[in-house]
Amino acid sequence: MRTRRRRFRLLACWCAAFFAAPACNGVFYQPQPLEFLNPAKLELTYESFFETPAPGVRLHFWKIDAAAPKLGTVLHFHGNAQNMTAHFLYVAWLAAYGFDVVTFDYRGYGASTGEPERNGLIEDARLALKVAQRGGGDLFVVAQSLGGAVAVPALATEPPKALRALALDSTFASYRSIAREKLGSSWVTWLLQWPASFLVTDDWSPIDSAAKITVPLVLMHDPGDPVVPFGQGQRLFAALGSSAKELWEVPGGGHTGALADDARQAGDFRDRLAAFFCGELSDSSKRAACDARRVAVTRAYTNRAAPAPRR
Repeated sequence: MRTRRRRFRLLACWCAAFFAAPACNGVFYQPQPLEFLNPAKLELTYESFFETPAPGVRLHFWKIDAAAPKLGTVLHFHGNAQNMTAHFLYVAWLAAYGFDVVTFDYRGYGASTGEPERNGLIEDARLALKVAQRGGGDLFVVAQSLGGAVAVPALATEPPKALRALALDSTFASYRSIAREKLGSSWVTWLLQWPASFLVTDDWSPIDSAAKITVPLVLMHDPGDPVVPFGQGQRLFAALGSSAKELWEVPGGGHTGALADDARQAGDFRDRLAAFFCGELSDSSKRAACDARRVAVTRAYTNRAAPAPRR
């Protein structure tokens, strides 16, 4: 249903073009102001605060505290719909492995003020990268769907010295090309896929700056993703400049399903990502501590998932 609504929004943009609408970039942003969940309800210790990237704009941040000792910081860029309160579960589990988890809402999302637009979100991303580095130590980034399209250009233009690794999940390569593919996937809008797609600008598309991303990275994507076609992820992966990159296929995971708390394979991909981050920590003692934490968390997860013994 959400995909169908997007197609009709793009069709509406095509019609609106005749009334001087300059572009249809807004179809990529589907914010909501509601709070769906917060870390306190999961008994996680966290801090809520605001930062200002530009006059009149306040961004809402959460920092979830790592289980001691802290080994590093993970910055999360969420997808295009709802807000961080509906997305933080994708990364909150990393706190148990020793990572502070910082997540935030782009302008116009959740409690953040302002209106979402392409240039503004890049500005938000740059501020978020600075905020995440305040605690010092190694920095890791997890960016999902639209979040990857925001994070890649920001990382490419202002790469943080503390950045150790990047994880992308279900991210598209180009704004215009994903709009064209979505229009072309329905008979209702098929004839409009080329002319209407030009109403979406291609500024800050991740594929344009992907070659500048040289840190170790993984890109997770379901070959059957119904929202962002797998080919988009493959194109982006091929363009990324890192010599230490891996493409993790997530069969049956759906869109951003690799790290979902209710996915059958979540335990596997969560552990794989934790292992990847552990291996990229800059200090050998921290790598050892992280691996030990992985063993403990995996054991607890296995015990919780195991069926109760018969009596």
